[in-house]
Amino acid sequence: MFSTVFQATGFKRALDLCKEGKNDEAEALQKSLQDEFLAVCEENEALKTQLSEVADILDLAEKVQFDGQKYWLVDDNERKGPFCQVCYDRDGLLIHLHEHDNHWECQSCRGLYMIPRDTISKPKKKTFLRTTLKKTIPLFLEQEMS
Repeated sequence: MFSTVFQATGFKRALDLCKEGKNDEAEALQKSLQDEFLAVCEENEALKTQLSEVADILDLAEKVQFDGQKYWLVDDNERKGPFCQVCYDRDGLLIHLHEHDNHWECQSCRGLYMIPRDTISKPKKKTFLRTTLKKTIPLFLEQEMS
């Protein structure tokens, strides 16, 4: 790429070449200035995109909370998740954890996260036998020997 000084003086130099009747040189200089301008425009767009991505990441980072085991996304006072700690720390990806009976599992890295016992919904005890049967049934019956 050309230097900024070349760009600044290049336009005047191209005009001077035209005045001197050196049109071929002026045209070549204008072509190189145009190529440089297009490259600067592409670089500017890439930097804008990169800046936008960084702003999005910083915005997301403010909304992600770690509970010591996994991540939660808190947005508008609504808690979403949980998300895999390994995938977020390693790759910056929020991967939903799939809930099983007593743990969550990450479908990406296969990480397992225990569900705290106080949050596991315990099945109701089956009280059918206790309420229906009034008398205890012995497991072993004594057989009379004849």
